Amino acid sequence: MALRSQVTFAMCVLLATTSIGHAKTNTPIKFTEIGKKAGISDPALNGTGPMFADYDQDGDMDIFISTEAIGEGIALRLWENDGKGNFKDVAKERGIDNPRTLGRGAAWGDYDNDGDLDLYIGTMQSSGRPGDPGNPPATLMKNMLKETGKPNFINVTREAGLMRAGNKRDAELGGVGDTAGGVAFVDIDNDGWLDIMHRNADGEIDNALFHSNRDGTFTDVTESSGITLHNVVKESNSQGAPTWADFDNDGDMDTLVTNEGDFQVLFTNDGKGKFTNIMNNRRPPSGLAFRIAANAEGSCVGDIDNDGDIDVFLPLADQVSRIYRNDIDKGQGLTFTDITKDSGITSRKGARGCVMADFDNDGLLDIYINNGGPQNILINDVIEGFPPFVRFFIAWEPDTNVLYRNLGGGKFEDVTKNSGTEGFGIGSGVGAGDINGDGFLDMVATNRTYYSDFKRVNIPQNTWLFLNKGNKNNWVKVGLTGTTSNKSAVGARITVVSGDLKQTRERVTAHGYNSANEPLETFGLGERKSVDYIEVRWPSGKVQRIDKPSAKQIIQITEE
Repeated sequence: MALRSQVTFAMCVLLATTSIGHAKTNTPIKFTEIGKKAGISDPALNGTGPMFADYDQDGDMDIFISTEAIGEGIALRLWENDGKGNFKDVAKERGIDNPRTLGRGAAWGDYDNDGDLDLYIGTMQSSGRPGDPGNPPATLMKNMLKETGKPNFINVTREAGLMRAGNKRDAELGGVGDTAGGVAFVDIDNDGWLDIMHRNADGEIDNALFHSNRDGTFTDVTESSGITLHNVVKESNSQGAPTWADFDNDGDMDTLVTNEGDFQVLFTNDGKGKFTNIMNNRRPPSGLAFRIAANAEGSCVGDIDNDGDIDVFLPLADQVSRIYRNDIDKGQGLTFTDITKDSGITSRKGARGCVMADFDNDGLLDIYINNGGPQNILINDVIEGFPPFVRFFIAWEPDTNVLYRNLGGGKFEDVTKNSGTEGFGIGSGVGAGDINGDGFLDMVATNRTYYSDFKRVNIPQNTWLFLNKGNKNNWVKVGLTGTTSNKSAVGARITVVSGDLKQTRERVTAHGYNSANEPLETFGLGERKSVDYIEVRWPSGKVQRIDKPSAKQIIQITEE
């Protein structure tokens, strides 16, 4: 059995837990904001979401932040970790700054299965001003670490064929040229190669799904896959990261498509990359609970009640955010129940980003919301240069963020006060990762600073780095490398059992508002000092088990 255990610098990607009980603790959740000290506060950056990854494979987690690089001196950020939780921007040095990019979402994944992490960057379109040279299209950046020994990047978008079928503009630009809402890697048919989902924030243009040809190139399968939106909703304004999870527990990844001002749509996967819209089904399988017209910009998924299936938190910018319990475990088929009313989640502060993570390592997923105030200012009134058909509302006044602690049984408590995570700003994305290797998840949260004609037009915002103060609870982290499955193990499901505590995570590449946790799955154990076993269900269908691993370490598992 391929098993490599190591205690090293880490973070976490927390997206789904399964358990009968939990390791309840009354220890407060406390953070300290250290963005300026760590060198990552980046005043006046128009950040759209942080993405954690160990891109240089040195054992610590680095952070990519996609930005709307339209202000003077602003470019995409690649914050390299020095191993002590201090960061240096190396985007230009690594060839990944991509000047003039209006970034909107990104995803790390090993698209060519060569053993290092590549990066796909979603972008917005040009402002359309006369003489404007335009902005780069969505860009696939190949990591050259395995080829050269140095983690520098090259643009391979055109040679990878990441252009929509029959789209002349894409062919001219060498990539998807319309307004991106978010992107993600996923293996839609479990063939061992990562595919790409590209969401579109322009209501007149549909989303796009690219299937890997298993040779480093892609084919547009949007129509043939059945995942189009224009025949489902009137306004397919799909903001935020694509939401992928195995909602029906059948071994393949389904998708929840969130929209601004229209219904949310749930598609189930037949295992061969063909999708069925179940939004309107009154009987299982049903996504009827998501048939809510609201301003949703992505979602966060995880097993909030530890019953072995994937639940959904939907951050809403225009009303109280919603939380949905997956009831497939009840034996009646796939259905969801809106439990918001009794959950204790009541915040209405213009939710943008969200993250699910077990911040106190008690065995239950908590929820953090990056808020941005009401979305009530027409962008055309404050930012010049948009063509007349571009008209939408943005948040202009900041608000505080909210931290909800999971109490078990679908109940949450607002513990924001004195937690150190209040963060007053115009929030966008937020991701979780352990930047100092202590086993407790820290957070990076981005904020929006608006520019018009390269001049700032609102109060400058900062990027926040919230350092978790931790407690005495134990933990274990799991890292995965696929062989038959895709190298990044996207779509793998991990179960960790310690006594009556049974937790599950699913490996995904993006969540919420264009953010990503670290590609390690972190499991809190409370006061428990040992683990009975770790079980991995790989996308290939193989099941692998590790017995009696010790706590407080990273368990690296390679698919056999």
